Amino acid sequence: IPRDTRVQLPKRGWEKIAHAYAYGGVELLRETVVNYLGMPINYYVLVNYDTFPSIVDLIGGVEVDVPKRMVYNDYSGKLFINIQKGLQVLDGKNALHYVRFRHDALGDIGRVKRQQDFIKAVLAKLQSPYMIPKIPDLANKAIELVNSDMTPAQGLQLASYLVSMPSENIHFFTMPGKAAYISNISYWVGDITAASALLTGVPEGHGTVSGDVAKEETDTGTLDLSTTDVPALISSINTPVAVLNGAGVSGLGKTMATALQKIGIDVTHVGNARHFDYRTTTIHLPEQTTDPVAETGKTLAELLSVNPRLISRTSNVSHATIIIGKDHALVLKRLEELAEKKQ
Repeated sequence: IPRDTRVQLPKRGWEKIAHAYAYGGVELLRETVVNYLGMPINYYVLVNYDTFPSIVDLIGGVEVDVPKRMVYNDYSGKLFINIQKGLQVLDGKNALHYVRFRHDALGDIGRVKRQQDFIKAVLAKLQSPYMIPKIPDLANKAIELVNSDMTPAQGLQLASYLVSMPSENIHFFTMPGKAAYISNISYWVGDITAASALLTGVPEGHGTVSGDVAKEETDTGTLDLSTTDVPALISSINTPVAVLNGAGVSGLGKTMATALQKIGIDVTHVGNARHFDYRTTTIHLPEQTTDPVAETGKTLAELLSVNPRLISRTSNVSHATIIIGKDHALVLKRLEELAEKKQ
C-alpha cells in the first residue's frame, strides 16, 4: 500500500495512510488497513532504520540487480545514497538505501516495486539449500531485532513455513489506483474494487495457490441452512453479545439487535463503533477472552456468514461484539433467513 494512499483514519477523517502510524502506532495502522481492505491483519513485524540493516547483515547481504545508478543527497536529513548499477550483494546499509530511494520518475510506486523485488530476493536467498539449515538460528536472532506481536515460537514456525513454500505460491500486489491532487495535497487514490478482486481470488496467469491458502480463501464461514440444526447452534451461544454500528446508518445498531434477539441471541449492549468506515461486518472479542466467549464469536461468524479471518481480539470490548459494516443489508438478510429456519 503506497504511503500516500488516501484513507479514512478513525476520528481524523481523510489522511495519508502513512499518518496512521504517526498518530496511533501499530494498532491504529492495523485498524486502518483492516477497514480499508476488509481483511484481517493477523500479526505485524515492525523494523526501523537501525534494525533493517542488521537483519540484512545477519543473512550475509542480499543479491540485487540494480537497474540504474541511484544517487540522492539529503543534507538536512543526513541521507546520502550512492548505489552503482548492476548485479551486486547489498549489505545492510546499502539495502536500506535501495528500499528507501524514490527519486526517479516513478516516485513512491517505483519504490514499492523495488521493495517487493528486494523481499523476493531475500526469500530466494533463504530458500537456497545452504541457508535452510540456518533458518531456526536466523529466525531466533531476527525476532530479537524486531517488534512484533508474534511469540518467538510463532515467528519460527511462520519463517519455516515461508521458506518451504514454492515461490510461485507467493504473490505480490501494489494497491491499484492513480495519483491525484485533492485540496492541494498529493494522494494515491486506491481502487478498492480492483484490489478486492486481487485479494479474494487468484490473479489471471498466476496459477493456483497452495491447498491450505486456497481453503482459507474460500472458507467464508457460510452455513448450509438446509442441513444445519439452526436452533441448536443458536442455543449454543451462552454469553451475551454487543452490537456496534460501524456503517453510520441511523438506527442500524438497534435494527441489528432486534433481529438477533428475534432468533434468541441475548444482546447486552448497542452503540456506535469508534468510526463509521467499516467496509465489512467484523467480530471483536476481548483480548483476554474465555473459551465460551471465543466459541460465541466463532458461532456468530458462522451464523452471520462473517469470514472467520475477520474475528479479532482487542482490548476495546468486553463481550463478543458484532461491528456492523457497509455490508449490513446482506447480514440482515441472513438474519431473516435464520429466523425463518428457526420457526
